[in-house]
Amino acid sequence: MQETDTIYESRHGWSARNAAVLAIAVLMTAGTFLIDPSQTTVWLQILTLLLFGGGGTVIAYNAISKKVALRVDATGVLLGGAPLRYRATTVLVPWSEIAGVELWIQYSAKKLPYVGLHRHPDLPPLPGGRSRIGAAAVGKPAALVAASRAVNGWRLNTPALLAAIHHHAPTTDISIDLNFPTKI
Repeated sequence: MQETDTIYESRHGWSARNAAVLAIAVLMTAGTFLIDPSQTTVWLQILTLLLFGGGGTVIAYNAISKKVALRVDATGVLLGGAPLRYRATTVLVPWSEIAGVELWIQYSAKKLPYVGLHRHPDLPPLPGGRSRIGAAAVGKPAALVAASRAVNGWRLNTPALLAAIHHHAPTTDISIDLNFPTKI
């Protein structure tokens, strides 16, 4: 098997979910212009434009950008960053810092799958990490939440991801939520 066969990479792109959300954003934005100005306030129209127009723009930009969402190779695991702060929040976690990989689901709002890394204790936090409040909301350790990425706006092939992890770090502990999907 060649080394390139064991690299797992997934990029942001179009999915049914983000296309549907973008369609709703476009409809809401267009609807703002169709409403009689005497029937609403200008602030409500501005808020709708900012929320749905801005949100739709971010979704479209993220899908079109094709930026790396997740990559597993010999150097470690690259966790792709947030769309508007991609460089600042993208981080490569070397295998020497990884104690385990957890494929988990956020059940608190909707069933949103995550790929997370358990890092060795006493390491500095990753850039762009999420708050402890967010960790408490999902019932996971703050360090895991900070080193996790939601599978949203990109596709995940769980068997291929696991094969790459086993190839590059065969002794790494892997835990998988029983309801975690095989392909997303």
